[in-house]
Amino acid sequence: MRYQFSIVQDCLRAEMVGRETVEETQEFIAAVAGEAGKVNSPRILISVRRSRPIFRVEQYRISEQFRVLGANPAVRVALIADTDEIRAAHGYIEVLARQHEANVRAFRDEAAAIDWLRAPMLQSQEKR
Repeated sequence: MRYQFSIVQDCLRAEMVGRETVEETQEFIAAVAGEAGKVNSPRILISVRRSRPIFRVEQYRISEQFRVLGANPAVRVALIADTDEIRAAHGYIEVLARQHEANVRAFRDEAAAIDWLRAPMLQSQEKR
């Protein structure tokens, strides 16, 4: 697995390629959280390529991150992927995130994801 960070239109872009294991997922999530704090960015675009889909969210401890994200309504996370299977997993992750009032959405393309990340927050749309 490898990952890299960049800033794209005032959003932190975290790209992960080749993730296979629970440990790699946890490493990536911790690295994203650390980088977001370092660059002070509440808008995060996560791009997943050539990786295994995540359907057993508890095994990956992602719901713990949702609780943290839900505590800060200014944080938004957009998910994009290179395969239909990973996009389906991202849709599932989005549903679970909403249960924790976290602003996480799955998108088919990066442009739409960035538009959502940069759009003004509207209480009625963001409050779940």
